[in-house]
Amino acid sequence: MFLCAFAKVFLLWVSTLGEAKAPVPPTVEPGAKDFGGGTSDTPGHGAWMQEVGHSKPVEVLTGLPDWQTFYQDYVRANRPVVLKNAAQTQKAFSKWTDEYLLDLWRKRRVDVEIKKVEERGGPTVQWPFEKFLREMYKVERKDELYAVIGFEDDAQALADVALPQPARCQEVWPQSATLWMSNGGTMSVLHNDDGENFLMLLDGTKSVMLVHQDDAPNIYAHIAKVRGTSPVRQDFVDLVMFPRFGNITWLHGEIGPGDILFIPHTYWHQVNSKGRNLALNIWWSHEADWRWWDLNQYDATQFGTSKLPSFNEFKSKASKSVKCTPLPSHQTLAEGKLVDEGQTKEIIRKKRAKAAKRQNKGGHQEL
Repeated sequence: MFLCAFAKVFLLWVSTLGEAKAPVPPTVEPGAKDFGGGTSDTPGHGAWMQEVGHSKPVEVLTGLPDWQTFYQDYVRANRPVVLKNAAQTQKAFSKWTDEYLLDLWRKRRVDVEIKKVEERGGPTVQWPFEKFLREMYKVERKDELYAVIGFEDDAQALADVALPQPARCQEVWPQSATLWMSNGGTMSVLHNDDGENFLMLLDGTKSVMLVHQDDAPNIYAHIAKVRGTSPVRQDFVDLVMFPRFGNITWLHGEIGPGDILFIPHTYWHQVNSKGRNLALNIWWSHEADWRWWDLNQYDATQFGTSKLPSFNEFKSKASKSVKCTPLPSHQTLAEGKLVDEGQTKEIIRKKRAKAAKRQNKGGHQEL
């Protein structure tokens, strides 16, 4: 606690120096100039990210919509939503105790982030799962250790996870399956992903900040050293260096065990966790996404600027209705096919190129 307090005082001192000198923050791309100009007496300076700006609650559904309603009202409409208790049907929800996971992955080497306050490119180690589990609960490790476990190659683990309703469609392509595990206290960076996202919580609680794609200039995404992130620290918002961040409006989602948060494609999000925390996420796409996702134009850092239309307009090119052939009720990820992000983008490029070729020949294929 003393070290954390000292670090915060040090950061406050450094930020006051920044009012005069404006040094380049370490999270900013070298050579960038669009930062600075704020003052240290601005309300929210030095606070945690989820204490800054203007928040509104995310929508919560206690009943599951059908596919067409979910697609039209949330996926195509670019609206995050919490699906209460929707993950309780996952086998992993009841099975994935520490003991079960230890039997499943005892000697498997997993990626472990040392710092719970995430730094992209920060210190990581590879440990046998049993060592991570043993170290995770030690008091002296309370500010450390967060495992990120991709298990796309593990049929036994995949058999405990299924595409959740309302997206159990043959035309929906799961890209990957990842387990996020800690004993709580983690704080992710503010970031986005190139895919629709189901975040399914098996244990613990998560507080999620959701920032619209058009706020990219206000979170300074265009000058981040690590693409797909904001350079603003999640545990210390520096409004001297990043004054526009103080005025963002964002959605706040709280999820508990058994809940699913749907995070739309490219939506910026920052996640804090409490308690033993076990979360699954599945990034996914639909086979018709090629109609709206123009990869030649798409740049997540430029929405909200004059270079691109608003993201809602960009995504409105998606078909108003898309096909959903129901999966067999028993089918899990182990029995389906994963189409990773690279493959998804390759397919989209080919489909758009074919459609453009037909259009140039006088056809009426809509892009």
